[in-house]
Amino acid sequence: MLVVPDGKPRTKPRACNYGLMHARGSFVVIYDAEDIPDPLQLKKAVLTFAGHGSEVVCVQAKLNFYNIRQNLLTRWFTAEYSAWFDLILPGLQLAGFSLPLGGTSNHFRTAALRALGGWDAYNVTEDCDLGLRLKRYRMSTVILDSTTLEEANSQVKNWLRQRSRWIKGYMQTYLVHMRNPVEDFRKGRLYDLFTYQVVIGSGTAVLFINPLMWVLLGIYIAFGRSVINTYHILFPWPILYLGAFCLIFGNFFYVYLYLLACMRRKQYHLLLWTLFIPVYWLLMSTAAFYALFELLVKPHYWQKTVHGLHLKGKNSSSVAALRAEALASVDEPTMPIPILPGKVSSVDAISSVTISLQAISTQLVPAISRKQKQAQAVAKQSKVRDLWLVATIITACITSVVACRHYFQQHEVLLYGDALSHMRSARSVFDSATPGLAQLGTVWLPLPHILMWPFIWNNFLWYSGLAGSFVSMPCYVIAAIYLFLSARRLTRSSRASFIGTLLFIFNPNVLYLQSTPLSETVCMAALASAGYYFLCWVQDGELKQLIFIAGCTFLATIARYDGWALFLGVFCLIPLIGLMKRQKLLHIEANLVVFSVLGGLGIALWFAWNQIIFGDPLSFQDGPYSSLTQQAAQLKVGKLFTYHNIWQAIRFYTIDVSQTIGIVLLALAAVGFIWFILHHRFTPTTFAALVFLMPLPFYLASLYSGNAIIWIPGANPPGASV
Repeated sequence: MLVVPDGKPRTKPRACNYGLMHARGSFVVIYDAEDIPDPLQLKKAVLTFAGHGSEVVCVQAKLNFYNIRQNLLTRWFTAEYSAWFDLILPGLQLAGFSLPLGGTSNHFRTAALRALGGWDAYNVTEDCDLGLRLKRYRMSTVILDSTTLEEANSQVKNWLRQRSRWIKGYMQTYLVHMRNPVEDFRKGRLYDLFTYQVVIGSGTAVLFINPLMWVLLGIYIAFGRSVINTYHILFPWPILYLGAFCLIFGNFFYVYLYLLACMRRKQYHLLLWTLFIPVYWLLMSTAAFYALFELLVKPHYWQKTVHGLHLKGKNSSSVAALRAEALASVDEPTMPIPILPGKVSSVDAISSVTISLQAISTQLVPAISRKQKQAQAVAKQSKVRDLWLVATIITACITSVVACRHYFQQHEVLLYGDALSHMRSARSVFDSATPGLAQLGTVWLPLPHILMWPFIWNNFLWYSGLAGSFVSMPCYVIAAIYLFLSARRLTRSSRASFIGTLLFIFNPNVLYLQSTPLSETVCMAALASAGYYFLCWVQDGELKQLIFIAGCTFLATIARYDGWALFLGVFCLIPLIGLMKRQKLLHIEANLVVFSVLGGLGIALWFAWNQIIFGDPLSFQDGPYSSLTQQAAQLKVGKLFTYHNIWQAIRFYTIDVSQTIGIVLLALAAVGFIWFILHHRFTPTTFAALVFLMPLPFYLASLYSGNAIIWIPGANPPGASV
C-alpha cells in the first residue's frame, strides 16, 4: 500500500501518477475502493492485449452498479451507465472515434502510459483527457466484455457534486484539446477535430441548451396558438422545423437507447422508470451550470463524493458479494521504459512525447494475427447465397419495371382520384399558396407523401405520376423479398418460397398498385417486413429482431391505417407468446415496452399532429374529409349494407376476395392455412404467422363500423339499389 505524499493539486490523477511511478508490471489497472470487478476481468484484459497489436494501449471494462433498486436516482443512473458503456462507447469504438475513458477499470500498457506522461493532475476528469490523448497519438482503446460494479450515487446533492466535477472536467478537456484548432486542421487532424465536437463539445453544450428548449416547449403548451407567430418570427421555418424534429425524434431515440441498454443488461425492472429520464436530464443541466461556475471560480478543485450511502437505513440494498480474490499475475516481460528528456519546453512537449513513443519496443506477437483475422472475415463472407432469393429479387425488379412502363404508356398511372390527391399533398408542402408541413393534411397518413419529396420537384415526374410510382416500385420489391424470407422461415424450402412469392409478384392488382402513387404498396412493404421480423423474433428471441418489428410497425402506422391494426395485433401477441415460452412477467412487460414505445410512436404523433394543426386529435376520424363522414350520406339512404352487421361484413369481404384472386387460389389458400395449422398446431410459430392476417380483421371492422364500403354486383341484398 502506497501513501500519497501531501501536495497540490489534491486530485485523483495526481495519486494515480504517484502509483504509476511505482508500478512494476507490464500492465496497470485503475480500480476504485468500492468496485466489485468481474473475477475474470484481469485475465480477459491480458487476453485482449494479446489478441491485438501493440497499437492497443488501453482496455476499458464496462461499468455498472450494484445498488440499482435503492431509489429513483440510482435507477436512472444505472440506465445512463448501461447506455454509455454497453451501446455508446462500443459505437464510438466501431466508428473510430476517441473514447472518453471511465474513471475505473482502465487497463493500460504501463510503458505506453508512462510515455504519454500519465494522467493530467489538474484535470478533474482525467480519464476523458487521457482517452483523447491516446487517440491523438494513434493509439487505440477497446471495450472489454467484462463488467465492474460500482456504487450508484443515491443522494441528489452528492450526485450533483460528482456530476458537476465530471462536466467541469469535460469542459477542461475540450478547452485544452481545442487550444490550437488551426494547427490541427493544417496537420490534417480533421477526424480528431470532428471527434472533439461530437463526443465532448456537443455532449456538454446540449446540457446548457436543453433547459431552454424545454422552456420554449412549455410556453407553447401553456399558451398554444397565441405564441406561434412569435416563434415564427424568432425562428425561420427551416430552423423551426429542424428544431421540432430534434425535439421529437432526438429526445425519443435517446430515451429509446436507454431502454435498449437496459434490455441488453436484462435490467427489465428499469424500463418503465427510464421513460421518465428527461427529469434526470434536467438534473444534469443543473449540474452543468454549477460546473460552469466552478470552472470560472475554482477550476482544479476536486469535489469529493461520499461513498457507502447504500449501506445507510434499514431498507438499503445489500452488496451481494465482496471483491473477488486477485488472480495470479501473468509472467510476461515488461517493455523497456523510455527515458523522457530532462528539460522539455512547452512548445516541444508534443514532439518529445512522440519521440519517446517511437522508442517503445513492440509487445509479444498477438495470439491471432491480422492475416488470420482477415481470413476469418473472408470465410464468413463466403457463405453460399440463396439463388432462389436472387431469382426473387431479379424477377420482382423486372416485373416492376415492365408493369410500370405498360401503365405509363396507357396513361393509367393517375387513373384513380386518390393517386392524384397523394401527388398534390406531397408537392403542396413546398409549392402552394400556403406552403408548409400543414399541407400534409389530416386524413392521409404522411409516409407515402414524404417518400415522394425527392421526386415531386421534377415537373415531368409530377404531372405524369411517376414521382409516386418511383416510391411504390421499390416498396413492391421489398414486400416480395420479405414475403420470400417469411415463407422460407416457415417452409424451410427456398424453392417452395419462390413459387409462393410469384403469386404476389404476378398479381395483376399488385402490379397496377405498384405503378401508381397509391399508398398500398408502401404499407405492404412495412407489413411484410414486420411480419418477417416478428416470425424471426418468435423463433430466435433476439432483441434486434424485436427492434426491427417495432421500427417496421412504426413505418406501417404512418403509411396506412392498416398499420394500426398491425400494432394492436403484435401488442396482443407478444404477451401471449411470452406466456407460451414461460417467460417471466417482468420480461414480457419489458418486451411490450420496447415494442410499443417505438411501434406506437406513429399513432401518438398522428394524434398530436391533428391536435396541434387542426385543433382536434380525432380530426382524421370525424373531420369533413374523413371516410366516416363521407359514408354518412350512404348510411342515410340505406346503402351501407355492412354497417353494424358482422355477417354482411364477412360476406362482402369474402366475395370481394374471391372475385379478386379467383375461387381456385382462394381455395388453395384455405387448404394451405388448414395444413399449416395441423402441421404446427398451437405453437408460437403458429401465432406468429397470424400477423400476416391482420388486414382481415381490420377491413372487417372498417366495414362493420361504416369506415369502408364495398358494392359488389349480385352480392347486394334483394331490392337494394346502388
